[in-house]
Amino acid sequence: MSVGAWVGVGNRDEPEQIAGASHFLEHLLFKGSSTRSAREIAEGVDAVGGDLNAFTSKEYTAFHARVPAKDLDFGLDTLLDVLADPGFRADEVDAERLVILEELAWGADTPDDVVHQNLASSLFPGHSLGWEVLGTAESVRAMTAADVRSFHEHWYRRSNIVIVVVGPVDHDEICARVDRGLAALAAGEPPSRIKPVAAVREEIVVRRDIEQAHLSLGWRALDQFDDDRFALAVANQLIGGGWSSRLFQEIREKRGMSYTVFSSMAGYVDSGTFSIYAGTSPDRVTELCEVVEAELADLVENGPSEREMEIARGGFEGATVLALEDGSSRMAQIATNLLVRDRVVEVNEYLAKVRAVTAADVRRVLATILTGTRARSVVEPR
Repeated sequence: MSVGAWVGVGNRDEPEQIAGASHFLEHLLFKGSSTRSAREIAEGVDAVGGDLNAFTSKEYTAFHARVPAKDLDFGLDTLLDVLADPGFRADEVDAERLVILEELAWGADTPDDVVHQNLASSLFPGHSLGWEVLGTAESVRAMTAADVRSFHEHWYRRSNIVIVVVGPVDHDEICARVDRGLAALAAGEPPSRIKPVAAVREEIVVRRDIEQAHLSLGWRALDQFDDDRFALAVANQLIGGGWSSRLFQEIREKRGMSYTVFSSMAGYVDSGTFSIYAGTSPDRVTELCEVVEAELADLVENGPSEREMEIARGGFEGATVLALEDGSSRMAQIATNLLVRDRVVEVNEYLAKVRAVTAADVRRVLATILTGTRARSVVEPR
């Protein structure tokens, strides 16, 4: 059984003085409610062989559990309990603060984390979409239990929470239990978000005591509701989404310039990103950039071949279908659709949009995105 709660608030919704509050809450909710301790929750999960986890994104926070079907009561009741009635014990807040500070330190020591975070800062300067999800060391140190409680009381409301259960369950019974479990929460309202408008910062270079150079190139792209997002998904797949992608074949297989190279895309309610990452020797950064630019220019000018399109569409479709064989992936797909679109988009409807993408669509969407200002983030040896 997979049980999850998706809350429609993320780090873009935080005031700067409590940056990282969503992630702090993610850590704290599984520290217990007013009636059960963190140890009791941990022992309960281990006793049924289950798994309890959470993550924070730019626009939502998710809490999820996997338990045997016979232990659904434990999984669902625990989730509803910590959502509606978290403990926020002072000692737990202080202990988790130290954990998050260690997490921030670990990220600062990880060059590929730094290069991606700096790219986000470049694409959205001065905007919360460009902030580190964990917050800053300063904001985490300064955050009090009262700050976190206030953030929870403001945003963790029924209208802002989606509960999904995947498994052999009765829908009406689950709905009734969720209504009872969240009855203490007010209706609330979703966040009102401000679209990023500041100009892209074109380059951030950081020098560290490392051996390899880490490079990320990025552009502002499409929001979650843009019809061209399907064409961008196919473009992303054929540019750097798999072993047969252009960048993998040209940069790694043909030239041996990089062990890891890939492209990625992200969509938000009012903006998005398209980016490329690679790690390479410091003396090959310029060459790598030239290869990337040449491949992108060729796609815009000449478009992909029909064989490339078949592979990209097929790979995207296959990965989507295979992911839905996993209960947790299906839960996440349902939850995010309900949270963002207020409906569950059927798989066939989604895949029909992907199948309809043409080579001309790929050329057009790339031409549009790549005419925007490019951001370049580098972490390289001193």
